[in-house]
Order: sequence, then structure tokens, then C-alpha cells
Amino acid sequence: MTAAPEAARSAAPQAMSEPHSTTMEIIQKRELWRFWMIVFVFGVLTGLVALALFVHQLLQWGEGPPAGLPHQGESPRGSIVDRHGELLAADRYFYEVTTTPSYFEDDEQRQLVASALQDLAGIPAQQTFDQLRAYPDNLFLRLAARISLEAGHRILAEQKRLMEEPGIHPLLYINLTPTPQRYYPEQRLGAHLLGIMAMLKETTWRRGLYGLEGFYESYLRQRDGVGLTSKTTTPAASLPAEVRRYLPSVAGRDLILTIDRNVQWIAEEELARALELYKAKAGTIIVMAPKTGEILAMANAPTFDPNAFTEYDPAALQNPAVSAQYEPGSVFKIITAAAALDSGVVTPTQKLTDTGSIAVGQRVILNSDRAGHGQVDMTEALARSLNVITAQWALLMGQRQFYQYVERFGFGNVTEIDLAGEVYGLIKKPGTQDWSLSDLGTNSFGQGLAVTPIQMANAVASIANGGKLMRPYVVQARVLDGQVQVTEPTVLGTTVRPEIAKELTEILVRVVEQGNQAAGVAGYRIAGKSGTAQIPTKEGYTEDDTIVTFVGYAPADDPKFVILVKLERPDPSISRWAGYTAAPTFAQVARRLFYYYNIPPDDIRLGANNLE
Repeated sequence: MTAAPEAARSAAPQAMSEPHSTTMEIIQKRELWRFWMIVFVFGVLTGLVALALFVHQLLQWGEGPPAGLPHQGESPRGSIVDRHGELLAADRYFYEVTTTPSYFEDDEQRQLVASALQDLAGIPAQQTFDQLRAYPDNLFLRLAARISLEAGHRILAEQKRLMEEPGIHPLLYINLTPTPQRYYPEQRLGAHLLGIMAMLKETTWRRGLYGLEGFYESYLRQRDGVGLTSKTTTPAASLPAEVRRYLPSVAGRDLILTIDRNVQWIAEEELARALELYKAKAGTIIVMAPKTGEILAMANAPTFDPNAFTEYDPAALQNPAVSAQYEPGSVFKIITAAAALDSGVVTPTQKLTDTGSIAVGQRVILNSDRAGHGQVDMTEALARSLNVITAQWALLMGQRQFYQYVERFGFGNVTEIDLAGEVYGLIKKPGTQDWSLSDLGTNSFGQGLAVTPIQMANAVASIANGGKLMRPYVVQARVLDGQVQVTEPTVLGTTVRPEIAKELTEILVRVVEQGNQAAGVAGYRIAGKSGTAQIPTKEGYTEDDTIVTFVGYAPADDPKFVILVKLERPDPSISRWAGYTAAPTFAQVARRLFYYYNIPPDDIRLGANNLE
């Protein structure tokens, strides 16, 4: 779901701590320029939503072109495999059955061919007869969109036999055209990542929508597909044998993903278990490699089978990991803490006074427990998830510097991930009409702004990567005509200095040990934090409905993976807090990844003497 970040300020309680019209005149003031820029951005976002709805209206779920309309056949499409060569999407071939109705002289010939097609291919005779009579003067008629190769071979064999007999049998007026159909052998696995193939009105062939199918539509199709974008390639023969098992495809333009099928399976299995255990309505798990930006898994639930997507609500086909924006809650305190340390307004051990409340603008900010905690340093503030201290960090930085860091971490912009449908999120900034000083306070702990799961995961990954913000990506390599173009990791920018990233990592390790113990895995130092966010509505924030998130990385000294877990609306009678829902789900995924990647416990991997 997409959670709007707006709610009436006066009606909104404190966030839970843990747990773009052009003008006729030249705009002279910078504040007005910023205002119109925001209006423009809102217009773009609204346009994207309208476009998505328009596309939904155009979709012809499962239908082909009209039977009597001549059309260009489906273009073969490249295959998609995971990083180990496991087949995730490919073409299966069938025969399309067409004819020229004007060749048939009378109903006797129509009935003769109708009966033959029923006997040979199981196409209902009455259906064929009725179609031939409905379009008697047409030069083109599609009798069957798809029959099996075996049935097509029977028709071809019978036509070959009839050609040796005198006269022209009406079955010889039947044409068979090999036609590809997209097939997803893993069914629901990675469905939102892969996307779908669908027919749009006024078009004569299916095209890719959503996910990889949508983003790489112009590359994957054999007919008029684009080529490689770099001259730096290597021979396909240099790929490991296991990766080449299903390559090249008939189309000869294939994708090798960063996705690991096994990690994807783990993420989807643990997500399904979490939804059942905590009675959550939906969820997302992202696993990525922080040093490169590679996406190892991206799971969403509820999911769907792309082989039978017409059976699902069209709104469920979009990828929530990149297209659903929500208020992140206290996980955003990681970003505020990083900015405060890097800007130098606080140090890790510097203590600030928590009186239990603080006035920022027109808002009085409270901690979730409505209590004050006295003198606390950054570790305790994050472990206890104190809104009052976090707001103080933002005030010490000031609005200009705080929002510079928010932008530096990639919020309010797309991550440039190679998946269709990514949205920008929503960040209000000083100088815009709807921003006030109180937003500085609430934004510091993840309220009143909106992010996407991929933005949140990638921002925290930059800390795990020594302050380097990477472009997340899903396609490891493109294969075309025997050549391979490998995707090179791309640094988008620097969020904090390396030494600050290291200091914050140590703090986040202690946060897990002291405040988010449920996210821990025995024998491993894990850095991370939870966040519980109330859901904004027109009337204000909901009391019991929450979105819970945990994001972390491990091993803390040399991170191999970042995991983000997001659950929507867990049952409050079980727990509405991230520390008791998203955190243990994180631990389950991390535990299985340590085993899968054969990462020994820290005392074995580092040696007991090297541990602090």
C-alpha cells in the first residue's frame, strides 16, 4: 500500500519511537521558485498515478487482438535467469491457427475444415464454422490463438498428406505460425520483480509491464529490440557453465540477474511466515549487497502468479518495494543520527537532556513512553528510540543542513534501480508552502515524510558501505549475440565520511544488543534498528494500525548483506511494535543467510582475540 504522509498536524499524535501551473511573471524569490518546483514534482507524481490507472484501463487481461484483425505475431523474447543460471522467465512455443475466409466457397468447405481442426487439434468445430461464416470476405481470420506443438504437428502432417491428393482440400487454407508465450517456471517466486506480459488496447502484441519485463521491454524483444549500451563486452562463452544452461534463448537477448533464487526463496518463505504469525496484511523483505548495490532478493506479499495474473487485482501487480511509499518511523533515526555525527553537532558519547518533551514550532514532541530519561548519549537515545533527543539533533543541525543530508541519502528521489514503476517518495522542505518548523522535528524520527522500502534499505546500505551510496540494481549482465555486458556497480554519492559510518555501525550494534535483542543472532554482531509508524489518514494517525520496519546489516565489521523487513498492520492483539514483529523476522532471515553463505560466527571468523 502507499501511505500518504499528510495528516492534520493538530490531530496527529506523536510518532511511535520504537517500537509542482506556470506563472506569467518571472519568479524572483528563491522561496517561490522552490514552491513551484514542489508543485511540479507533485504534478509528476500525480501524472504517474494517473498513467498507472490509465494503463490498468487499457489492459486486456489475457485477450489477444480481435479475431478478424490482421496483426503482427508475437516477437520472441529473451530469457531471464538468476545469478546461478536458474530459469525465471522464458518463452514457450505454440502454434497460432489462421486462415483466409474468402478462400472458402461454401458452408460445406467450412464444415469440412471445422471438423478436421476439431479432430486434429481439439478446436471446437462449431466455433470454427461460426467464425468462418461471420467473416466470409476477410483476408485474415485467427481461428485459435494457441494450440500445442503436438496438435500443430498433426495438422502439418495431415496437410502434407492432402497435398499429395488431387484437388485442394480446405484444410490447406489453414496457416500455422509458431508463437511464443511467456512462461514463468517458478510461478509466484519473484513475481513482482519479474513483472508480466499483457495486451494493451490498440496494440497487436503483448508487451512487458512492471518489474524487469517492463523496464527491459525494449531490450528483451527480438523484433526491433535495442542493443547493448557499452562497447566493453566479453564473450558469452566466458560465463560459468551453470549460468549458460538456458542461454542463449531463441531471441538471443537475455538477462542474468543479481537475484539468487535460493535467497529469494528464503525471503519469501520468511515473509509468508511473518504474515501468518503476526496476522499482518502485507509485507516486503529486501536483501542487498551493500558494497555493490546488488539486489539479492526482493519479496512482497501478497504475491501473484504471473502465468495467471488475470486472476488478480491489477493493483496487486505493482512492486511495493519500489512503488509503495510510507512513513518509515523510527528507522529514520539512523539517518538523523548519521547526519548529526557527520555534521559534527554531536559526538557518539555526548549527552543531551531528555525531559520527555520538546516544543518544535507549533508541535510538542513526546517520547512514546511519555517519559523523560535524563542525560543520554546517542547509543541510549537510539536503543530507547527517543523522539525528544532525535529532534534535538535535527535542531542542532538546523533545517538547511538536515534536509541536505536527507537528500544526500537519496530520499525524495529515485534510487535508479532497474525496475519499472519506481516512485520518488515525498519530502517536504523549507521554503515550500506546506512546510513548517515542526516538520523538522517530526521528520527527524520518520514522521511526516514518505519513503519507499528500496530507498530506506539503500540509505542504510550506504552506512554499511563506509558512506558510499550505491545505485541498486537487479540485472547483473545482458547477453546479446554471443556477447556479455556486465553491469558495473555505480556510486551515486557519499552520505557520510567513512569514520562516521564506522562509529555509527558500532552504535547500531549496541542498539541491537540493548534495544532490539529480538533481531540478534547468537555469535554475530548485527547493526540495525527498528521502527514502528502509525498510519496517517485524513482524520489523523491511527491508534492501533501500524507499519513496522527493521533494517540492519551483518556481519557488522564486514557487511555481506543488508536486510529490510517491513510488515503492514500486524494484529495489535499480538503486537503492533517492530521490536516484536519485524525484528525477529529479520533475525530469521539473517540466521538462514549466515548458514547459506557459510559465514562462521564472529569468534571463529575473526579470532577470539580480535573481538572487543
